Amino acid sequence: MEQTDTEYKCEPTMVVTNHARVDTIRAKRIYVYTVEITNADAPDEQLKDTATRIELFAKAVNQSSLVFDGREYAYTAHKLSNWTTASVHSTSASFAHTAFHVALHMHRTYDTKLLFKDRRQVKEAAETDERELNARGIEFALDSIIRSAGMHTETLEQHEGDKATGFSVHWEHRASVRVLRSGVYVAINARARPITNVKTVADLARAFFRTTPGPSSAWTRFDASVRGLRVCIGSEHVVLNGLTSRAHRDLKINGSTINEHYKCTSLDTDWPCAVIAHSNTPVPLELCTMEPQLLPRISGWQRMKLMAQSVLTPTQRQRMLERAVQHITRVCAEDPGISDFGIVVSPELARVQGHVLPRPCISFGSSTFAQLDPQASWTIGQNTLYKAAHISKWAIAVFCSKQQCPESQLLAFSKQLIKTAHELGLDFDESRPQIIYAQTPRVLDTLSTVRDAQIIICVVPSTSVSLYGEIKRVAYTQLGIHTQCVNVRNTKGSRSKLVEALVLKINTKLGGQSTNSFEPTEPTMYISADVCHTTEINVSVASFVWSVDSGQKFAGTVVQHPKRQEIIENMDVLTRHALRVHYKHTRVKPVQIVYLRDGVSDSQLEDVRRIELDGIIRGCKLVDPKYEPRVLLMIARKRHCTRFVQETSNFENCVPGTVVTEMTRNGGFHLIAHHAIHGVSKPTYFLITHNTTRMSNADIHKMTYDLCFAYPIVMRAVTMPAPLYYAHRLSGKGRVQTNEPFDLLPYFNTVKKNAKAKHTDVYLVPVHQNLAHSMYFM
Repeated sequence: MEQTDTEYKCEPTMVVTNHARVDTIRAKRIYVYTVEITNADAPDEQLKDTATRIELFAKAVNQSSLVFDGREYAYTAHKLSNWTTASVHSTSASFAHTAFHVALHMHRTYDTKLLFKDRRQVKEAAETDERELNARGIEFALDSIIRSAGMHTETLEQHEGDKATGFSVHWEHRASVRVLRSGVYVAINARARPITNVKTVADLARAFFRTTPGPSSAWTRFDASVRGLRVCIGSEHVVLNGLTSRAHRDLKINGSTINEHYKCTSLDTDWPCAVIAHSNTPVPLELCTMEPQLLPRISGWQRMKLMAQSVLTPTQRQRMLERAVQHITRVCAEDPGISDFGIVVSPELARVQGHVLPRPCISFGSSTFAQLDPQASWTIGQNTLYKAAHISKWAIAVFCSKQQCPESQLLAFSKQLIKTAHELGLDFDESRPQIIYAQTPRVLDTLSTVRDAQIIICVVPSTSVSLYGEIKRVAYTQLGIHTQCVNVRNTKGSRSKLVEALVLKINTKLGGQSTNSFEPTEPTMYISADVCHTTEINVSVASFVWSVDSGQKFAGTVVQHPKRQEIIENMDVLTRHALRVHYKHTRVKPVQIVYLRDGVSDSQLEDVRRIELDGIIRGCKLVDPKYEPRVLLMIARKRHCTRFVQETSNFENCVPGTVVTEMTRNGGFHLIAHHAIHGVSKPTYFLITHNTTRMSNADIHKMTYDLCFAYPIVMRAVTMPAPLYYAHRLSGKGRVQTNEPFDLLPYFNTVKKNAKAKHTDVYLVPVHQNLAHSMYFM
């Protein structure tokens, strides 16, 4: 609820972050040089191999005070004098007879003193711009300097793994420098990586497939796992470059079979061979001895094992980060190159002040209120939905055989569905739905037989994207019917939680409302947008959603977007349409508009303000030249490495509703709205880029938190405000609104993909008018 600061009380809390403060940098300046390493015989060609570049640079410069990032720049605390070029040779076998020229050129000088001047004390605009420019450049420089020492890795005792998986879990601690409003910090991002623990590549293949590999086509998935692997063949160290396309028995080396060439008879001749890089020589997988190293790719079941093994409690993760920051502190003090800059990193993780927001009142039907537990979740119990839909006619369409899904199983499932819906206040007039089995591969023929139903439950045999997409395409664009897909496995002995979730989704699609969590103090329209870059069709999809009431119900539309473009250019037309629909439902023009946007980087912020925000303002003028609502633009981000835990003896997860405003670069705040099911809670970062409303920062914090309780298909607070989730769902569902059958697109059809027939243009079409103003995308 949007309130003033005096209407609710926040509880203060102390949190520990995964950042360590940089106390000082003794070097007054950091000098940056560009590094050019070229072939003496071809001076216009830059050497690209990173390891060789580092080796040649160390030979040519021979100064420990210079730190090279291995790519383009070298850094030093003292300006070089009279250094031009040097000629050196590499010890690498690939470049043994090649001479290289190494040249340094002055690129830039950064002044470190402005970093430690509080931004809030900088009053002059010129000084502010200088600090910002200096901060971004020096952040990149310090990042490269600290990372030059390499990553700190460790293996926890419980993560040593076993040979069945083919890997152990190693933790990499990647340090990155961040210049924030309150100072300079080193952020530590812990990441679990799979490291081989088997003896040979053949053992790795058995672990990858979990069983003996089948046809040759299965080996193409394993090919990516061996590219770049370092192995030993006898006493020789080599790098592999994938697998052979033919089996072991069909290969020869200088006229001899593989068994004869390697003098070994106990090899599996049905398997392919590995290929040695540079020489392209095939070698049996059994003869490739493994070294402990990072696996470039793992299979699906291995990925599930990695995720399960990499879950750490907040206590385990925090202890590991404490060891990592102590390692970084030692490196900054002892490393010959880094110590010259005088970078002093605090040996302790930073503690900052936060506050916990009060939770909203969640109301059900009959004016009853939910009792929220400490995890910010609730149960309906004996209550009913805030506003329940009414279903007069419904049907079940089955896209698998009667053997897979007999009618008796569907009747039991429908009985459980009706029972749960009745308990929640959603009534079905028909106790027995019409059940139809698909007789033809055409989805349109099947769904057309029950086109008078309000909703069709579609039972599908698997998670096939092509079948699911075609069902949704036909329902969205041709028939205008709500559908709900259910996997055939979930119709057997249906679990109460699963059935309850289905009822919530059906109620939302048909115009119902699960709960009511807030009411704005003045007419407000909430809007959100997202862009999805599809793989099935050669276009991008832009989604736009807006509220049609006080913020609980939404409508949306999708538009075809230029491929790989993130910024939405026709916001004026979309806003005008949204305002007209909003007014049609509420009969009130919104006094303020809250625009929530996701997926925007720092480099795109100005484009969002200049194009999208201006488009919203122009859209208001298209409705009425004198109409000027107040606008709030807020960017949400989940792709960051910032973490917070409570400052307790066990470092527990933060309480849902925790807000931290200290650890930001451009203002804004971090919000932990949800309870982590496992591991450490990941906050969402919100950046307020434009605000002409009457809401204070505290009001915006509370409004954002309340919107996290408005997602209607779950009974708990979610990580981001509900409008952002709606935009994500609509952009994902919108990609199926194609003019061509979705399951016949070239992406799903190899024959059509490789055919030389005339290409048919695929484009998006509007949703059916029956669904235009509903939450059909849920």
